[in-house]
Amino acid sequence: MHRTFFLIVSLLLIMVLPGIFVSAQEKPTLGLLIGVSGLGDQSFNDMTYAGMIKAKQEFDLNLILEDSEKSDTGFELSMQRLIDKGAKIIVANGFYLKDLVKKYATRYPDRYFILQDAELPDLPNVASIIYSVHEGSFLVGALAGMMTKSGKVGFLGGVDIPIMHVFREGYRQGVMYINPKVDVREEFVTKAPDFSGFRQPSVGHERAMAAYGAGVDILYVAAGLTGNGALQAAEDSDRFAIGVDSDQDHLAKGHILTSMMKRLDIVTYSEVNKIVTGKFIPGVKTYGLKEHGIGLSDMKFTRNLIPPNVLRRLDEIKAEIIAGRIKVLNYLDSTVTTQNGTGT
Repeated sequence: MHRTFFLIVSLLLIMVLPGIFVSAQEKPTLGLLIGVSGLGDQSFNDMTYAGMIKAKQEFDLNLILEDSEKSDTGFELSMQRLIDKGAKIIVANGFYLKDLVKKYATRYPDRYFILQDAELPDLPNVASIIYSVHEGSFLVGALAGMMTKSGKVGFLGGVDIPIMHVFREGYRQGVMYINPKVDVREEFVTKAPDFSGFRQPSVGHERAMAAYGAGVDILYVAAGLTGNGALQAAEDSDRFAIGVDSDQDHLAKGHILTSMMKRLDIVTYSEVNKIVTGKFIPGVKTYGLKEHGIGLSDMKFTRNLIPPNVLRRLDEIKAEIIAGRIKVLNYLDSTVTTQNGTGT
């Protein structure tokens, strides 16, 4: 009964709401509630912003931005400002905004919400986006497993929260798939509710230098703005790092093996496109390697440092994940089993 009602309401909104944008004399307004690492992180927020800029230009939209103010009260004030300024399409950039989006989507059924990194089903004006980062993390873990010379690799996460363990666990599985004897060092900068672990590049540099000093020669960094300091440490130590979310390879040229790209730019643009053109479908949407929501950078500065057989094996592993022959454990889903084995 509940599901039938939801489907009926969804269909009505799909038919009615797009008329706002088709018939309005003034340009509709697009709003971004920025995640805690802020714009300029060259990662999560910047990727989403790039997608919104593309949508703004293509559809002649207004765009307004609000910073997340690092507290539940601050988040709500920021969201309310977007509403008060007339935002009709609101992108909430962070899993911790889930409850807030639920509250405001219910209160303002004439607005559309795009929620990144959290599942929020059964709301007819919300698209919640999940990225299969465990797949991409497995892939870069396999690369690290094939490229390490010291037999020690590392993971540096910004904040000890469940979604960060999806990155960590996927990476660990990829390393173990190639060589179970490799030592994987894992560390987080802070624990929730302290989200400053995403905003401290100097601490990222310090933690990465310590990891390299302990023998780690490849460090996978998923830490927002903090990660930028860690990537610089790779260059300072003449070691390798692996970037995340955006193509970060240029931040330490020749020292970032690749970046595990979360295509928030493509997905955000696509979802806004669907709303503006009347093709919006609410619900939870998952983007992985198969859907091109996850991928690796083109390794422009390191491809010449990676043996051709390693690149070929990496392509094979990607194909095997997409085909379902390699099952990667999602930390948040204990029902999925991992296929381990010697992958070289």
